[in-house]
Amino acid sequence: MTYQPADPDDRFYWWETLVEVSLDRVRSSTLPTSMRRKYSLLAAQSTREAVKLQVMPSWKGSMRLAFLVSEYGRYPGSDVQEVLRPNQVAEDAFQAIGKSPEEVARVADNWPSRPIDEIAELRRVKNIVHALSAMRSHVLDPRLRATISRWLDICEKLP
Repeated sequence: MTYQPADPDDRFYWWETLVEVSLDRVRSSTLPTSMRRKYSLLAAQSTREAVKLQVMPSWKGSMRLAFLVSEYGRYPGSDVQEVLRPNQVAEDAFQAIGKSPEEVARVADNWPSRPIDEIAELRRVKNIVHALSAMRSHVLDPRLRATISRWLDICEKLP
């Protein structure tokens, strides 16, 4: 991770490539379980580091991690709980949203008349919720699963 480009404009693409290559390897049908685990860890670590360095927005990092949990968790023998910590991924995603489902539902009412930046925020929320729904079966905390369900209930109102 210390070899990222010095030019800030190039950093996003460097991190994006690292994440994409590691995700591609996770999806490889011929990869042994031990290597799939390592690539999943690399994808998670690089996503978290990119968010920490503010190279990737937190909402996008939340989506990436949620989809990674879903993807890695599909494979027999995956230790998704230990490797990716789905409960923490869900908590971080809710923090990235920054609002309650009820607050977002109020803003979503009559969304076509809202300013474009509010519509874009609603769309980001919908994308995060979609990613959370994909990994929901791996979330063990019943409180977090219930929160995902609440978000899914309002998702249809979002643009």
